[in-house]
Amino acid sequence: MARIHYTTPEGTTGEIDLTAEHMTVGRADDNAIIIPDASVSSHHGELSFDGADWIFRDTGSTNGTKIQGELVAELSLTQTPSFTLGSVDCIFIGDEADFDSESAAAYSAHAQASSNTIDGYGAMPYNGSLRTGFGPKAKPKGNGSAGLMVFGFLAILACGAAIFLFNSMGS
Repeated sequence: MARIHYTTPEGTTGEIDLTAEHMTVGRADDNAIIIPDASVSSHHGELSFDGADWIFRDTGSTNGTKIQGELVAELSLTQTPSFTLGSVDCIFIGDEADFDSESAAAYSAHAQASSNTIDGYGAMPYNGSLRTGFGPKAKPKGNGSAGLMVFGFLAILACGAAIFLFNSMGS
């Protein structure tokens, strides 16, 4: 039975048997093949078997499908068995292929090194301490003590006036 072996950037591996002639691939639970990685779109693509060849079609995914770092919309898995869904490295294993975890690890290391080279601004480390937000605040907030002080002063005056009036009425 044909299958796909995948390795996520975190090192999680999995193997999926291709059990139907048409299968959807993605992160969402309603897909026939579920790859639980944030770089894989909810409905990333479709696998189909035409009797002689397995074809993968990207259905407009966010992070794309790549062969050696180049975005592709469709690929023949028997001709190009190594591909990447988002950031997840995949290898197609046909019916007659013998596959072990050591060859998968060697493929993952090679694919990671070749498809994720970054140049320019993306290669620079990000300094989070330089982040300032989305502009100045509209109005600086005070602690609200001025209003309480005025209210307290008026309350003391009212108490003093009440005592004075109470004493002057009684005499």
